[in-house]
Amino acid sequence: MKVLLALDFKSFYPRLRARYPDVSFVEAYTPADVLREIVDADVLFGYPTSEQLAAARQLRWVQTPAAGMEGLFNRVPEIAESAILVTNGRGAGAPQIGEHALAMMLYFARGLHDFVRLQRERRWDLDFGLSVVQEIGGKTAGIVGFGRSGREVGWRCKAMGMTVLAADKFPAADGGGIVEAIWSLDRLPDLLRASDFVVITVPYTPENEHMIGARELALMKPTARLIVTSRGRIVEQAALVAALRAGTIAAAGLDTVAREPLPPDDELWELPNLIITPHIAGNSPELDERTYLILEENVGLFLAGEPLVNLVDKRLRY
Repeated sequence: MKVLLALDFKSFYPRLRARYPDVSFVEAYTPADVLREIVDADVLFGYPTSEQLAAARQLRWVQTPAAGMEGLFNRVPEIAESAILVTNGRGAGAPQIGEHALAMMLYFARGLHDFVRLQRERRWDLDFGLSVVQEIGGKTAGIVGFGRSGREVGWRCKAMGMTVLAADKFPAADGGGIVEAIWSLDRLPDLLRASDFVVITVPYTPENEHMIGARELALMKPTARLIVTSRGRIVEQAALVAALRAGTIAAAGLDTVAREPLPPDDELWELPNLIITPHIAGNSPELDERTYLILEENVGLFLAGEPLVNLVDKRLRY
């Protein structure tokens, strides 16, 4: 079996070769090299182009490193109709996303954005500080999309003394002791009304683009905060800007936005009740190790003819 390694995980590949000495692992990093080597490859670790996919005579499986799949399906939509299996890196960044979402909650609850401003102004304003600090314990966190990232957010919120609700397209019966309830998405309005923090971890698909718009934002408490860690296009940006300016919701934390990188002249930059991070919620030094371990496990499963982990439903695109 030939596995074409087209992503720069070079420090991990000796481990892969040692684990599976009978497999031919070929590294190729330029488009021309990938095009040449993919012809007789059985497996690709990377993102093919349409030209490369057309040249692949025996490709059976593509492993991608990220959880989001719109990049692959937008780049080579024809793969959805092929017999090629697609797997992804779902879960590798989930612990970091859990920490990032919690950090954003604490940032707002403890008024850190206000205290950074006061520090820059060299102001010690005790009365103001006492008026803005809150606890997150006792508050309600509503998580939209209760997959691996949602669960990582959820148990951290539970540990902080919060009530946790979740809504998912495929609600599980067992919340693992984390949530009070896992609702179907038709109860999203109930979750929005009940939550002090709404965390968006649902994967992007064309179906859920602008899932959170003006109507949904209007259902939230005026004291509520919206945290987005999955994809920016799930939230309708113009509606979010209007809600933040009008005080329909108190604040928002965005790790992802509809257009990335966010242009310097975008109106989001101007909002004082918004924090923006540059799509790094799932990142940490541990990410590459976890991504590699998914690949390593799947190579063994593929050799054994067993079901792969993180298999993508190409119809649903996640």
